[in-house]
Amino acid sequence: MANQSLRQSEIDSLQYIATMTNELVQMAEASRFPMISYLLGMAYAEAFDVLRGARPARHAQLSGNPMHAKPKENHALPRRA
Repeated sequence: MANQSLRQSEIDSLQYIATMTNELVQMAEASRFPMISYLLGMAYAEAFDVLRGARPARHAQLSGNPMHAKPKENHALPRRA
């Protein structure tokens, strides 16, 4: 059963991610890269779990991904010449 809280574009994205990561897992296994295979397998599992509704879709929680980290505010005093 598909996750009913997702828009069609999100479902399409998750399906694409699951397909591509599965292919990359196979490539990593064939090339004997076990850690890469494991990490890609985790990405595949997460996408598949969200698709089937086993995990909630976390739309607003991008802070866990270092690629989406919010810049920290700089509270330092301005430099003087």
